[in-house]
Amino acid sequence: MLNLLKRTPAILGVLIASACGVLVSSTPVDAQTSIGGDVKPKRALRLTISGDLSLSFVDRSSSFADAALGDGAGGAAAPLASSWDPAVRDGFFFDPIFHLDLEAEVSEGVDASIRMGTPFDAQENLRNGRPPLGIQEAKISWEGAMYPDLDLDLGVVRYTLDLAGNGNPMFLSLGNSESAFDNPGAGVLDSGMPQSSSAGRVDALNPAGAVGYYDLGENSIDILMFDLSSLNDESLFGFVYNMPLNTGDYEGSMSFTWINAKNDGGSDLFTLGGGAHVSGADGLKFYGEMYIQNGDYGSGTGSGTIDQDAHAFLAGVRYDLPDMDEEAAPWIDVSFWDYSGDSDSTDNSNGNFVSYEFNNDTIVLEDSYYGLDVDTNYRAIKIKGGMNLSPEWSIQGTFAYATLNSNAGGNASNPSNNSKKLGDEFDVRATYRATDFLTFHLNAGTLQNAKALGVGSGIEVFSMTSEVRF
Repeated sequence: MLNLLKRTPAILGVLIASACGVLVSSTPVDAQTSIGGDVKPKRALRLTISGDLSLSFVDRSSSFADAALGDGAGGAAAPLASSWDPAVRDGFFFDPIFHLDLEAEVSEGVDASIRMGTPFDAQENLRNGRPPLGIQEAKISWEGAMYPDLDLDLGVVRYTLDLAGNGNPMFLSLGNSESAFDNPGAGVLDSGMPQSSSAGRVDALNPAGAVGYYDLGENSIDILMFDLSSLNDESLFGFVYNMPLNTGDYEGSMSFTWINAKNDGGSDLFTLGGGAHVSGADGLKFYGEMYIQNGDYGSGTGSGTIDQDAHAFLAGVRYDLPDMDEEAAPWIDVSFWDYSGDSDSTDNSNGNFVSYEFNNDTIVLEDSYYGLDVDTNYRAIKIKGGMNLSPEWSIQGTFAYATLNSNAGGNASNPSNNSKKLGDEFDVRATYRATDFLTFHLNAGTLQNAKALGVGSGIEVFSMTSEVRF
């Protein structure tokens, strides 16, 4: 029995390699050889295996489950945490997440990659300690496809636009977002109001399609074509034009987008906009994004076409303080966010900005994982700052003041309170880098005065995550 236990790690390595479709040599399993010499791809030139494993301890106040917005018709409230199972809407639970990435260099210029993992979608996986395993990305990458300046990604492709360069995409992050047209509170009207958050629905879409990257020299253009849900006729196609930006003292990049998203066979929702970010030697970084939407949100439910008229805007500045202490690297950041809103789900127009966002800037109000994931119809002013306490420890603090953008007649806010005030949020994030491979994240946030959500007391969210990357 003791000898079998000693041989178990090597036996598991052989089984994993076999499952991945690679050829394993006949070297005895207890021989002390490297995996590079022991495992050989069957057809590929090179096979790379990587991944990550995290375990989160999450605790949320009972008021988290009570937070709700109006249904836009003056009727009942729509709970923001409706996707979560009642057992974990508040209180504490453990949440294991696992990803395994396989990358194969098939031939010169052709790569294949597969990302398997536990989907976060709380509606499909009720966080019961037995997470399922699914395909999150499966694509072929072809460099120099048909033309030397054209690269293609084909299959299930994750695509993100972070035009402001702040790590929180406000418009498009396919592979991380939920449906842009899924309104659990609007019922059969589905007119884009209240565009209720689908908290916990991260990874709810599998974006199947193609992305073309065409090199124009200094500039480039991305061509997108995705089928996001064949069952619901949800699709997306469009263009992203990228260019460098140099003002002399500041350098960065700028992009312009034109996207057509379809909610059904008879709709065309157009988004035109772009964003940029520039940084200088003086420690200042300026960033921003702006979008306008028009066209048709949907073909309607017997009441005619639903017209779209919406916008989104972001402007911010970050300042890296002078190097009083190189290791400390202190910084501050001030930003303004504006997502247009709608307050009437019974008319034939939608003013809520529709997006496939992945904005997790605040822990309670915006976070897509364990927060309320409010996506649209709000304005927020945020002040952030952070620094390194040591080579291992970093800390960041955030204050955000948020209100509803539109609340005519009180239909957008919780019917129990017609206030536009979404709340004052205070967040603290700490990171401990235990080793080069093991990191701990501590996040704690409280949302106070959330009158528009119908919550009398504060809403608290706490999470502690251990993460290993290999």
